[in-house]
Amino acid sequence: MVHVKEALSRSTVVITGAGSGIGLATAELVARRGARVVLTDRSAEVVRPHAERIAELTGSEAEYRALDVTDGAAVEEVMGSVGTIDHLFTCASGSVIAPFEELTEAEVRRFFEVKWWGQYRCLRAALPHLRRETGSVTLVSGYLYRKTDPGYFAFGAVNGAVEAAVKSLAVELAPLRVNAIAPGPTDTHAHLMSPEQHRAYRAEIAERLPVGRPGTAEEVAHAAAFLMENAFTTGTTLDVDGGKR
Repeated sequence: MVHVKEALSRSTVVITGAGSGIGLATAELVARRGARVVLTDRSAEVVRPHAERIAELTGSEAEYRALDVTDGAAVEEVMGSVGTIDHLFTCASGSVIAPFEELTEAEVRRFFEVKWWGQYRCLRAALPHLRRETGSVTLVSGYLYRKTDPGYFAFGAVNGAVEAAVKSLAVELAPLRVNAIAPGPTDTHAHLMSPEQHRAYRAEIAERLPVGRPGTAEEVAHAAAFLMENAFTTGTTLDVDGGKR
């Protein structure tokens, strides 16, 4: 039996949406644990320096691929280029926030195209290359399904679909393990805010969560790595949400 601390050593981990935030933090963490990591993102210019930095920092293999998860042919090509895959983490996403009555069908479809169909395409394309006996897939849901807030209808709908899929796929694709993480409010967008906006965001989240602050990308990455490493966990959506209720 492989010790949990060594489970990622010499494994190959493919991560979508690895150009920033949770995907990037997870790439660095698994590389520190000895994995060969393949970072993918829509822009090669964005993801290349991250792969180079991680390789230099950790001594592990860190590669990159440009990947638009809405392009089925590109997804097939990228997954096929990696070789055997031990773990897949589908972190590419988007955002659409508005009251239901103001959302257009086109906006909701665009969001589904990335967060639902993007994860679907990546799993389907990776499946022939995944180690079925020992490998894993970690999808991304989010607290905005079972613990939703107004204005987040599209998030709730996609996340509900992801969590339902996890339960079904864990049975159908066994022994391949299939799980999801459901992050809560995570402080990954400071670069898009002014200092005043960022302080206000942190204060507002602090009032809403028992832990008194938003999460970090590194904390969610820790949960993603757990789901890759723990060979007795499948069919589970792991809440990493600071106690959001």
